[in-house]
Amino acid sequence: MTPDAALRRLAQGHGVHLDFHDLAGQRHDTPVPTLRALLAALGVDAASDAAVADALAEDRATEAARHLPGEVILRADAPLDLPIEAPCDWVLLDEAGAPVAEGKTKDRLALPPINLGYYTLHLTGAGWAEESFVMARPPHAPLLAQTTGHGRSWGVTAALYGMRSGDNGGLGSYADLGIAARALGQHGAQYLGINPVSALGWAAEDTISPYSPTHRGFFNSDHIALEGGLGPGPDSALIDYAAFRAVQRPALEAAFKATRPSAAFKAFCAERGAALDDFATFEALSEKHGPDCRQWPAKLQTPGAAARKAAGKRAVFHRWLQWQAETQIDAAQDTAKAAGMALGLYLDLAVGARPGGAESWMHDTTVARGVTIGAPPDQLSPEGQSWNLVAHAPGRLSAERYAPLRTMLRKLMGKCGLIRIDHALGLMRSFWLPDDGSPGAYVTQPFDALLAVVAIEAHLAGCVVVGEDLGLVPAGFRERMNAAGLYSYAVWQYEAHDDGWLHPAGDLRPFSLACFSTHDTPTLRGFWYGTDIALWQEMGWIGSGTALQRHSQRAHQRASLRQHCAIPHAAGPGDVARAIHGALTRSPAAMVAVQLDDILGRTEAPNLPGTIDEHPNWRRRTPLPVEDFATAPEIAETARTMSAGDRHPPAPAEKGPLRCPE
Repeated sequence: MTPDAALRRLAQGHGVHLDFHDLAGQRHDTPVPTLRALLAALGVDAASDAAVADALAEDRATEAARHLPGEVILRADAPLDLPIEAPCDWVLLDEAGAPVAEGKTKDRLALPPINLGYYTLHLTGAGWAEESFVMARPPHAPLLAQTTGHGRSWGVTAALYGMRSGDNGGLGSYADLGIAARALGQHGAQYLGINPVSALGWAAEDTISPYSPTHRGFFNSDHIALEGGLGPGPDSALIDYAAFRAVQRPALEAAFKATRPSAAFKAFCAERGAALDDFATFEALSEKHGPDCRQWPAKLQTPGAAARKAAGKRAVFHRWLQWQAETQIDAAQDTAKAAGMALGLYLDLAVGARPGGAESWMHDTTVARGVTIGAPPDQLSPEGQSWNLVAHAPGRLSAERYAPLRTMLRKLMGKCGLIRIDHALGLMRSFWLPDDGSPGAYVTQPFDALLAVVAIEAHLAGCVVVGEDLGLVPAGFRERMNAAGLYSYAVWQYEAHDDGWLHPAGDLRPFSLACFSTHDTPTLRGFWYGTDIALWQEMGWIGSGTALQRHSQRAHQRASLRQHCAIPHAAGPGDVARAIHGALTRSPAAMVAVQLDDILGRTEAPNLPGTIDEHPNWRRRTPLPVEDFATAPEIAETARTMSAGDRHPPAPAEKGPLRCPE
């Protein structure tokens, strides 16, 4: 075997893809520098031919020594029979370490039916011992009809940061979230979806993107409402985060100092335990040493006694902030449900956390080093995307029994009735970009195990799950995701034939959440008038000739919508929006989301993928104050349109168990 062939075999054995096809069908081979860089990120030494040979030999030896796979996935409450190559004693332990079942076997291991959850299977034979991580999953994640009693639903998506109110001081608050949810629930919406509200980091003063958090399992203190409020925000259309924080943060500090530790706060800290302690420690240290822990003194670059001592009493303040955030989010969810929302809040889980942030500091053993997550060129960005987010190495995550993901999902799903997993394609394969500048490539993820974790946590929380499956979708991905109970994400403006002619709304996937626009796409009005094309030309991404071609194609797409929705040529923007929303609500999609920007007829998109400072991403304010949502004619009219789609009757009785698409 040649050295290059050995390197390719080693890479393939560890899940590094040797090639991929882009959106245009062009094949891209993974070059040698990328193979070496990604193997290093996975914890495999491939720096030399000798190291590659040693790694291959070690892999063969490890595989030969195993008697059972390191992970076993089974259906909860169903028996499982596993072949085993040697006689052994076995014992199955639950998460608390208590025995659930045990026995002896010669060649087959029969596990009895067990409850949903996570277990450890210990095997002991003559001269050997090993263990496997056992995941007992439900048949699928909760389905909409099971969770709400309704087979069809509609809701609204909005940017929390952009919400105006009479007392939020200039940035949307968790109190505003409750006000908006109450109003929309009274209009008949079954959920209110918002951008991620994960912690951005107290010391990360320049960070404003909700998709670049310091940790996805904790919450953004920028949205904490103050008792008595901060007064109305500025009239300007764009948010000045620095100016807002200069007012809100001293107010938070004052509120904390004026509050004596309560029994409720102490109980919260005890329940959240070491994870909260570590996060608060990170936040306190970041105030002294900066938001990137890679620049900290060596003794503080990992959690532990030295870090806690250095953080001191300041960590209590950051624990208090998380208590405030969680308490207010819970109150918003209670308000939403009380207003008639069957699902309530619809939260968004970002793809990852930024390098050097709290998540990578707290989970140092699972983070892949020397790489970040991104995407090759696709319909969202013609240049491809570097998201500058950390990746968790599959083998390391498995060794930690997916604890970071489990903990994160359990907390988020406990706050909402519906959650969207951004870039769910990353559950099957993730596009990694080496820090050394080598081209990016895909790395296989433990898809079945990740789906099992998502389904278990969703079942425990009673939470419906949507997997955002846009981009380069691998063969079989949607089918496996849907079979696990995760709904697809159908953005109508992307549901098109090769020539751009959009499919009719009647062809939208039934097992999906459908919408026309998202935070990453042109708004409905922006799409209709081609403002996104003009923006791409302004950015220099396309030339004038390409722009003309795209405007011509957009006219073709408008013609398709005119035909599908019976839109006359004389129709104004409001008529166009009503027709498109009407077609969406009549579609077979289980859930339909209407973007607040589209309800209010906005042209500008919240975000332009592939940009940071070139576009006012995450800074646009909603023109309508939340106090006016209940009486706004635009919202009332959209609600009437959506309610005409028969999205509120109870789901019909089933003769057998509800099933996901096979």
